Amino acid sequence: MGIDVGSLVMAAKLGRERRDAQVETCSVFAAALHDVLVENGMQAKVAVASRRGVTASATWHHSVVESGGRYFDSMGEFSPEILRKRLKIHPKVEFSIEIGPDRREGLYEEADFEGLYEFMVEALRRAVPVPENEAPRIRG
Repeated sequence: MGIDVGSLVMAAKLGRERRDAQVETCSVFAAALHDVLVENGMQAKVAVASRRGVTASATWHHSVVESGGRYFDSMGEFSPEILRKRLKIHPKVEFSIEIGPDRREGLYEEADFEGLYEFMVEALRRAVPVPENEAPRIRG
C-alpha cells in the first residue's frame, strides 16, 4: 500500500510534540515514523541531516526518515530548500546540509523516551489512511 508520507505526518495528532521533535526529540519521531511505515509495507530508512558550523556549537544534527527518495521529519517533507524556508534564511546566505544514513537501532534512549515513542507511534498509526476497499481498523 502506498502512503503519502507527508500527508500522514501532517495528519498525525502530535500536539506540542510536533515542535519538540524539531529540536530535542527528532530521533524519537524518526524511529516512530520509520516503524509505522515499515509495518505498513513501505520502504523506510532512518537518516541524519547535518550542518557543519564554524564552531561546535553551530553544528547540528537532525534525524529524518527517507521513503520514496524523499526525506521527512515531524513537519512533513524535509530538504535543504524547505529547511531554508522554515528557518527564514536569506537566499544569499550560504547554507548547506548533508544527509547521510543512520541506524534505527539505538536511535534514542529508550529508558528516557519510550512513552513518547509509543505516543508518536499511536498518533501516526491513527493517521494511516484506510483503503476504500478495507473495513476500518479497530484500534485497541
